[in-house]
Amino acid sequence: MLESTLVKKMGNKVSVFGGSGFVGHEVVKELSKAGYEVTLWVRRPERYRDFLLFSNTKVAKLSSFEDAEQLSAAVSGVDIVVNLTTDRLAGPETIEEDDLILVNQKLKSAMETAGVTRVLSLSQLGASSDQPACDWTGLVAEVDGLMHGVINADVTIFKPSVLIGEKDDTTSRFIKQLNRMSVLMVAQSETLVQPIWVNDFATAFVSAIKNPSTFGQKIDVAGEERMTLKSLAELVMEIMQKEAVVFPMCRLNATIMSKLGGLAPVVSVSKTQLQMLRHDMVTDVDFETTFGFMPSSLERVISVYAVPHNMRERYNFYRKEAGRDAEELV
Repeated sequence: MLESTLVKKMGNKVSVFGGSGFVGHEVVKELSKAGYEVTLWVRRPERYRDFLLFSNTKVAKLSSFEDAEQLSAAVSGVDIVVNLTTDRLAGPETIEEDDLILVNQKLKSAMETAGVTRVLSLSQLGASSDQPACDWTGLVAEVDGLMHGVINADVTIFKPSVLIGEKDDTTSRFIKQLNRMSVLMVAQSETLVQPIWVNDFATAFVSAIKNPSTFGQKIDVAGEERMTLKSLAELVMEIMQKEAVVFPMCRLNATIMSKLGGLAPVVSVSKTQLQMLRHDMVTDVDFETTFGFMPSSLERVISVYAVPHNMRERYNFYRKEAGRDAEELV
């Protein structure tokens, strides 16, 4: 009864930090669709005017997490804080690894002073304090600990496996490489993942805001299919109907290619991949049981942005012939 009362009292104002990129775009969109009043805090608001297309959404300036006055204003009078500062695909707003703990310490302090009562924070599957602090997953675990300890707040930590979708850092890179040549090299190819569509993740994320059963929880978020990164690359190749050789890339070569950036002859690997995908990202937690809906199939999701329009029409024909659900059409 008390939990129900707390949910009813929860307001509608949301501040989002670290939300300028791949994950944030979908989360802010879902928050807007759900009727929340959203403010996205970034260093350069003029770069993110596209967020203003979402209803009830503002983009405001936070010059630095070091600016105590600005940070205090960003969380004052706010009902819900969404912390996406661990997202490595936030573009120019991405928080450097060396600054991540300090940023989250300051955010935690500001939220406690302002009396924020609901916090949702992005982590990743495999993040654990058992990992060395110098390891990315160990660093993320430290952030989880800070957020989980926000005084007088109901906190939910979301630990997704690999998030996929157009402009992601895995399947989109595989697509780009396959469009260049019939050779696809995969870094950390034996890492196990359970890919989940970023849109499904965002829907689940927002649905948890007023769900008391998620308060105080660290929730694994993963798709239904468990596979290696090499198998994911082969699935992309199959969907694209390409004939190519897919094989592992050693860490030394992957590191060199990631440092070359846009000059690299191989574009299937990035620094973010090497950082985040060193350890398996799998779970036995069932997505549908946790969130009440089935995650989208990998084939459907990837085909939307991997397959040319004329080929998508053929895909839809074959799906109809096979009696597949209309939602599987792309």
